[in-house]
Amino acid sequence: MAAKRYINFLLIICVLTAILAGCFGTSPNSRFYTLAPQENRSAPESTMLDTAVAIGPVTIPEYLDRRQIVTRSGQNEIVLAEFDKWGGSLADEITSVLVANLADRLNSMHVAVFPWRFAPLANLRTVYRIPVNVVRFDGTLGDKVVLNAMWTVFVKGEKREEAVLTKESTVTEAVRDKSYESLVVAMGKAVEKLGKEIADSVAAQRNRKQD
Repeated sequence: MAAKRYINFLLIICVLTAILAGCFGTSPNSRFYTLAPQENRSAPESTMLDTAVAIGPVTIPEYLDRRQIVTRSGQNEIVLAEFDKWGGSLADEITSVLVANLADRLNSMHVAVFPWRFAPLANLRTVYRIPVNVVRFDGTLGDKVVLNAMWTVFVKGEKREEAVLTKESTVTEAVRDKSYESLVVAMGKAVEKLGKEIADSVAAQRNRKQD
């Protein structure tokens, strides 16, 4: 008798499981995104062999330091995407786009990531080091992306390193529609605009030094 009750209990559990599965269905698959940098234009090889530009470290606020993509639903409310996530570290994604963008615009200089991944670059005569502190980097689906960052240009000469420029940049970029794909595209464009601003500042500092 006890065995029969146990079998009936198992049958009830199986039926309930099947009903619940039919009611709720299966969860959608997660989607993963990356901030793909714009393809570099064809450029001559580096001619300023004694000059380098180092991007980093790039720091992001705690609310962004996660795999889920963060959006805003109001002035002070953020939303974590359940199924739309970054393929890797957002700080690394931003760094990669900035490096690619500066390498494209400052094609006469070495461009690398700080800390140095290539030790020989540390011995160059002039090094521009640019740490970037991201204060805000999010957006609203179907509206816009906002990137706010503080960054400093340090110049390392033969004897010492000094800060020559500190700036706060705010970049906005329209989001074409309410998809996360469009949001990520807009975020990539925003980082590229920041990269252009940084590159222009480095070029201006270099020209000033040569005068």
